Amino acid sequence: MWEIFKEPNKRSKYVKKIVQMLNDSETLYYIHMAADRRNRYDREAMTNIFFFKMKMLIVTIILITTLNKLGLPDIIRWYDNGGMFPIKSAFLVGLSLVIIIIHILKVDDYCINNLVYNNDMNKKKKKTNEFINTIKKDPQNISYAFLRSTVKETFSKVIESLERMNFEMCQRYMSTECYDELQSQCKRYSFENIGRIIEELELIEAEPVGIIHHHDSYKDVVWFVIKYNAKDYVVDETDGEILFGSNKVKTFVQYWKFQKAEENTWLLSDVIAKGERDIKKCFNITEEF
Repeated sequence: MWEIFKEPNKRSKYVKKIVQMLNDSETLYYIHMAADRRNRYDREAMTNIFFFKMKMLIVTIILITTLNKLGLPDIIRWYDNGGMFPIKSAFLVGLSLVIIIIHILKVDDYCINNLVYNNDMNKKKKKTNEFINTIKKDPQNISYAFLRSTVKETFSKVIESLERMNFEMCQRYMSTECYDELQSQCKRYSFENIGRIIEELELIEAEPVGIIHHHDSYKDVVWFVIKYNAKDYVVDETDGEILFGSNKVKTFVQYWKFQKAEENTWLLSDVIAKGERDIKKCFNITEEF
């Protein structure tokens, strides 16, 4: 929800002042400290990856050189003098070519991570959906029949409130703690003559990925992955200059936590952007009796 404020338009004459105002917030001070600590770990990880890739490159070069040294002379002799085709040597040279092609066309680390993430999330979606489809057959769990429609309705109201930077209109869709947190965030990021614009909104995905099911109470929790496309940016209303975000369509991925409040009521109780916190342990199926 607040990811765009990490993308200031550095060319804007207003941004330095606004960023300074944000930095004056004690809460943001600790957020920046955590971000700096995380960035330090990221730099250490990147250094380790760099040396690992250098080692892999050296090993690959040595392997290719060795394979060609073992195979090429026989192929050259066969080409010059004829005779029986050196299958073993051709195999070694072919293997070196395959290694080169794989090294050139190998998938980027980011793509690999995305593939692993998507595969893992797809499994969790499938298992969670199957579990929900099973338990909602019980009349006691009739609230699950309304869960998806509640999530989509809540999403619509939250985005509308986000653009207004005021969540009063969707207070009934949220827990008290979540409402207070989002309202405080709005106050933190609200400045005079500054407006937030959300355009070309498209909800791509709203799927459950984790659940805590209580058999004898109304304290069930369901985590949803929310994926949507939108133009999300902040402008100076006096001249229309973009201060934060981008007027290009981007994809946003967030995790929304819904808590059962009453028999047939679900309330939004937390919103976490992808990568903001490690909540993988929440993406499981848990039954409590």
